Amino acid sequence: YSGATAGHGGLSTSFFNPAVLSEQDGMAMSGNFAIVDGTARFHDGQASTVFGTPITGSDGNNLIEPGYVPAGYLSYELDPELTLGLAITAPYGFTTTEEPGWIGRYHALTSKVQSVDINPMVSYAPTDWISFGAGFRAMYFKARLSNAIDFGTIGASASVPGAVPGSYAQDGSVDLEGDDWAFGYTLGVLFEPQDGTKFGIGYRSRMHVNVTGEADFQTGGPVGTTIAGVTGQFQDTGGQAEITLPDTISFGASHDVDDKLTLSAQAAFTRWSSFDELIVQFDNPAQADNLTVEDWSDSWFVSVGGSYDVTDQLQLRLGGAFDQSASRKAEDRTPRIPDSNRWWLSTGAGYELMPGMELNVAYTRIFAPSNTTDLHATDPGNTVRGNLYGRWDSHA
Repeated sequence: YSGATAGHGGLSTSFFNPAVLSEQDGMAMSGNFAIVDGTARFHDGQASTVFGTPITGSDGNNLIEPGYVPAGYLSYELDPELTLGLAITAPYGFTTTEEPGWIGRYHALTSKVQSVDINPMVSYAPTDWISFGAGFRAMYFKARLSNAIDFGTIGASASVPGAVPGSYAQDGSVDLEGDDWAFGYTLGVLFEPQDGTKFGIGYRSRMHVNVTGEADFQTGGPVGTTIAGVTGQFQDTGGQAEITLPDTISFGASHDVDDKLTLSAQAAFTRWSSFDELIVQFDNPAQADNLTVEDWSDSWFVSVGGSYDVTDQLQLRLGGAFDQSASRKAEDRTPRIPDSNRWWLSTGAGYELMPGMELNVAYTRIFAPSNTTDLHATDPGNTVRGNLYGRWDSHA
């Protein structure tokens, strides 16, 4: 993504800055497809209930499932000053899942997010050296969250006969799935103070999502069934969760050193502090809200790179980046998204198959230093989930 906000990388960089549409002549199309193969493994896990009873279970398997991410872009030059564009992308998406008997099951089993962002845009270039862009975003957002329920601890708190805190045999579960549409906008400006030197600024607005759907409860056995019957809780019901997705401002630059070598840089600031907690509210008035404290922080992404034209048809690329984690405290790092700082190293090549048609391939390796989860039963929302400690090793 080095230099993307300055248009370095072609039509698809309109994702960051709609003003780069002015760089396209006539009609242009671009299609992208990425395969994301990530690994996050939990080690040295320790867990216990609010009573201090050990929770047994495995450290689980690879938390992250492979992701397949398509994107498409279109632009049409109405005249030398005005260009229309359309981007269809998937800006948010991941799936993390673990086996039912893993040690952190009361905090998370499956977390799945899918999105489709439809972004019509327009750019206006009043002069050769500056252009402005704006776009409207309509995003479909779908999410699924599930975790085990420790009916043994709930039952012991209510003196239910036979209840054993942390007992896998007495576990139930909840599975919440819902969707929503959200709306926002993009803005951008592109400068070219001299031939071959470009600077860009782009902005993607925050979006408010109210994920609404159904919650499916499983009581798991006699203890859970007794609790559900007496309290009226843990019945299938509707539910919703409000999520504020962050806004991002990005800065990009590119400079043609000569007719073969181009150097580029990128910085992006994302205001993840808008994601401070996740509250699931249920339609069943007897069912208490489900709270997860996130307390994410604003984060920076910075990258540098370069491209080199080996021939008129072949271009080679190399770049590196630092991607700051939004979840920086072990006390708030949940197994749903065990985030960490990341270092990127990327290489790629582009080949012109014929005039006007180019094929690009790229490979990125993402390195993440080990981090820890240290969740406490005394923290808000964790009374029934219990204590969980362990170390994560991740890469992608």
